[in-house]
Amino acid sequence: MNINLGDLIRTADKEKDHDNIIDTFIKELEKGLERMNNRDIKEITIDRFENDIAVCENRETKEIVNIKLEELPEGAKEGSILTFKEGKFILNQEKEREVSKRIKEKMDNLWNN
Repeated sequence: MNINLGDLIRTADKEKDHDNIIDTFIKELEKGLERMNNRDIKEITIDRFENDIAVCENRETKEIVNIKLEELPEGAKEGSILTFKEGKFILNQEKEREVSKRIKEKMDNLWNN
């Protein structure tokens, strides 16, 4: 939801429901800040799910990042590789195949040597 600050203030003055309006604004501001923080993420791997979050690893920095389940694309699962693009996460199945192939080759080499 996009909120126009001017509209929000005018609505609060008319309705005299300042607390509710302020709460709504704060929640939307927090969501916006979280989305801004996620812009630094190029690729993540979902490690596991805990309650309403996905515990992920930033593939570039190796940092642990928590993402709300509602922000994940449909079909995301443990091991999924996601790319952050145009303000949202998308499944990166091509990268998943590359990583799976590389892991399989390493395991084959390990067992055959």
